[in-house]
Amino acid sequence: MQRYFAVVAGSLERHASQELESLGAEVLKVHSRGLDFMAELPVLYRILYCARLIQRVLQPILSFNCHSYKYLYNQARKNIDWSEIFELTNSFGINCNVSNSFTRHSLYSSQILKDAICDSFRDKYGARPNYSNREPDILFNLHIHENRATISLDILGLSMHKRGYRQHSVEAPLQETLAAAMVKLSGWEGDEPLYDPMCGSGTILAEAHMHYCRIPAGYLRDNSRVSFHPGFDSALWERTVKEENSNIRRPHKTMIFGSDINPAAISAARKNLQTLPHAQFIDLQTKAFENINTPFSGTIITNPPYGVRLGEKDSISKLYNELGDFLKQKCAGSTAYILCGSKDLVKELRLRAHFVKALKNGDLDTRFAKIVIRPKTNITYTT
Repeated sequence: MQRYFAVVAGSLERHASQELESLGAEVLKVHSRGLDFMAELPVLYRILYCARLIQRVLQPILSFNCHSYKYLYNQARKNIDWSEIFELTNSFGINCNVSNSFTRHSLYSSQILKDAICDSFRDKYGARPNYSNREPDILFNLHIHENRATISLDILGLSMHKRGYRQHSVEAPLQETLAAAMVKLSGWEGDEPLYDPMCGSGTILAEAHMHYCRIPAGYLRDNSRVSFHPGFDSALWERTVKEENSNIRRPHKTMIFGSDINPAAISAARKNLQTLPHAQFIDLQTKAFENINTPFSGTIITNPPYGVRLGEKDSISKLYNELGDFLKQKCAGSTAYILCGSKDLVKELRLRAHFVKALKNGDLDTRFAKIVIRPKTNITYTT
């Protein structure tokens, strides 16, 4: 088995660990924003194609104590045969993260590594490969923490949150991995309808649909750079993709509903969702949730605005008050999962929360609240 590192958005580490184990990996250690794991090649390919909660999978190439730029350059130039990993005709890029070390400059550190790689090729071929961080053929990661440097290969060469369905967007879209985590934490499995009353460009709806239909996270993603992985087995990769795609299932009825007051958001959501198999089973409406008169009973997952701009506090509080009233008056028998911008906004719903979990949405500390609305009825949502 080979050792790898999964990059995970903050607060999702434990959930990502459970996901990797369910896919067959052996999780060794959970860190802040990542975890070490072991996997055979078939399991690795399944993770790369199916995992919904992780950002990147890195394969360490070289790790060493490092206290200067000169030492970083020498180690990278002399102890790695870069020509065995990629060819002179391929472009390459570098992502870099530094903390608590001799350097505070990630950009300069990545330039040192770039020079070492280019000089290594120049020594061998008298020419250097092209460097670009805009969709390079192969992507490396340099991580320096407490003067310990690790150079890794980013196996897919792009963030795995990029599912490929987001063709259009609106302001402040929710990242796909967080939306997938919200669906996972809700426990929704398609046994009742799901509704997002402020669906924006449809990220929560897309992740719920992919979860229920068993559409792999990498179904629409450009996975071509995986071929640069040392020891890449094209037959195994193609077999993995074929097997996972064969598990895609068709809903027997419309179970996922979304609405938004913004026509542009619904237009974007419709275009995004249409890229996925069986999208005809997702119902969208341009309507403010306050104007929805048909009662709903099922699972509600939504991400209301946070009001982080100056002067928005009062209007956002009013929006959360109205959302709480809507849940109480029109959604009896439902369970709502709401990603609130802060713990104070949870209170503005004016409903008792069954639980409140801290989740990171980018740099924001948000709260994911579960609210059970009683009493339960047998009313279901109809358009």
